[in-house]
Amino acid sequence: MDDAPDSSPALKAFSLLKTIAEMDHAPTLAELTEIVDLPKPTLHRWLTMLEGAELLQRLPDGRRYELAAQASALALSILSNNPGSMQRHQILERVARDLGESCNLTVLQGSEVMYLDRVEAMLPLRVAFQKGSHVPVHCSASGKMFLAMMPPARRERLLDTLSLRRFTPNTLTTRAALDVEFAAVRRQGFAFDDEEFLPGLFCIAVPIFGAGKRECLAGLALQAPIVRLSRENAMERLPALQAAAAALAATMA
Repeated sequence: MDDAPDSSPALKAFSLLKTIAEMDHAPTLAELTEIVDLPKPTLHRWLTMLEGAELLQRLPDGRRYELAAQASALALSILSNNPGSMQRHQILERVARDLGESCNLTVLQGSEVMYLDRVEAMLPLRVAFQKGSHVPVHCSASGKMFLAMMPPARRERLLDTLSLRRFTPNTLTTRAALDVEFAAVRRQGFAFDDEEFLPGLFCIAVPIFGAGKRECLAGLALQAPIVRLSRENAMERLPALQAAAAALAATMA
């Protein structure tokens, strides 16, 4: 990151945010100084400015920096309103029509999963969520997928903030049980919610990766009552979901 006089302050701030977002742990000032090649006083000034704008925040130890909620909200606004949003909705409509069940385009917002977009099934028996709805991260298919795919240090920090509330008898409420689940999700490439958030509701989610599959940008989830969707017939729908996830990834490139 260059500190030349003609370098735009906005671009420098964006570059610093991007650097921190791409790291697999919350960096210290000393670590960032080595990575971005700026004098420590200059870098400290930029970090303080981004903190003041509520785009960055420090961990409780006061030494490490991570993205704040405002940065996540900005990213979501960009994703929701960029030229690919209509194309993404059309893909979501197509897969929901082909599979006959409700589909969600999901993103991680803080410690919850948010429905960035949703297409409802036309069948009479369904669970009605809205675009913009939030669901818990530890007991939703998309949430478990996001947790499984993120760097371990970031996952541990996020789990430290959660109460792991039990919503149904199937909710996983211990770190040990969740670790086993995360390993299975990474191995299989998809996640289930088998009545873990709401009784009678089953969901399967697949990741939407960025370039080079380095980062899970979003999730695509199929959701239905258990009388129509189960572990067995969800697997029959998996290829169609994965194809739609690849199409959605192309709109986010």
